Amino acid sequence: MIEKDYDLLLQIFEKYYDSYEEMLDRVKDVENDTVIWSDSYLEFFPYQYALNQLKKPKIYKTEPESNEGIIVNKLKDGELYYSYDNENKGWGSVFVIKEDGMKLYLRFLNNDNEEIVLEQVYCVVFKEIVIEKVLFYLKDVDLDGDEELNEETFLVDTYSYNSNETVDTIIRNGFYPESKNIIPTTTFRFEYVNEDIFIYTKQLKLNQMDVEKLRWKIKKSKIK
Repeated sequence: MIEKDYDLLLQIFEKYYDSYEEMLDRVKDVENDTVIWSDSYLEFFPYQYALNQLKKPKIYKTEPESNEGIIVNKLKDGELYYSYDNENKGWGSVFVIKEDGMKLYLRFLNNDNEEIVLEQVYCVVFKEIVIEKVLFYLKDVDLDGDEELNEETFLVDTYSYNSNETVDTIIRNGFYPESKNIIPTTTFRFEYVNEDIFIYTKQLKLNQMDVEKLRWKIKKSKIK
């Protein structure tokens, strides 16, 4: 199954690799959108930052005076469709599109040839109204054309749910920096206590006991 998911993301990557101008044209005439300024990219899917042990973005109420480190996020009907670095609109541009039961997050960067090309892809696959799995792909291409020096990161997060459709576990598989270097399978287990969310992690490593650790605690949001 992981090979099938990898092939899917590789097709997506190749399809959109040099599509920056096309993606930019898609978003230039969107009307009545909402702008949110932040110090890092917004979450693309629930628990994205917790699963990867990243700090949540800081959201600004008004446009910051300085452009340094500021991400401009554009939403339509509450959904993100375009983000970019306010200092360099090309570098780090993100486009969100929907395609055949999937939602794609395409992040473009300048390469060493000063071309704006696709580098990262997130693909959220839905089963009816819930997330079935989240796929991630990153490719660092050797500019001298030596394919043996290309590096890839590929992750598959597969979701399972409780009876009330809350997330129960997420199983992560994948490889880095090449397909033969498989990463140990990681299990994220969710507990819900008094509306707080605890995420525990356990990684299967060769010749080691599985030890479950608390990875993240998400406190109940307080209404101010």
